[in-house]
Amino acid sequence: MEAMDFGKMIRAITANTNNFIGGMIEKFGIRQGQFEYFLLIYGSPGINQNELARLKSVGKASVTKALKILEDDGFIRRVSDDMDKRNTRCYITGKGELIVNDLLKIRAEAEKVLFDGFTEAAKAALYEHLFRLHQNSEQLGANPQCEIGVD
Repeated sequence: MEAMDFGKMIRAITANTNNFIGGMIEKFGIRQGQFEYFLLIYGSPGINQNELARLKSVGKASVTKALKILEDDGFIRRVSDDMDKRNTRCYITGKGELIVNDLLKIRAEAEKVLFDGFTEAAKAALYEHLFRLHQNSEQLGANPQCEIGVD
């Protein structure tokens, strides 16, 4: 099987999952682009923007944009760290707390559908393989000019 077939499948899985989640969360006033950030902040109160960027494998500008939307919509608040004013910590607001359980249920439903028919061992093996693919892909991101014999 060609590597591009894997890429096509991964993109399709991501698109289908995002479409499902996006359709389910819009009634709560949150957008797909902010969904993961919101849940990461919920799971790690006080997480900083640099850590969010690292966890999501995105640039700081992408994080700032997503957090600004969440903050403007009243779902999170950002607070400057007392020890380092350049460091911004993120927290869920009261408004955000009101929708957390619904968002967690939506994520759980998506996972239930995605893993229908998988044994726990198969899920663990899939995770192990995806983890390895992710690690290997970091070489591509770190060295986009790698030598492959193309002039």
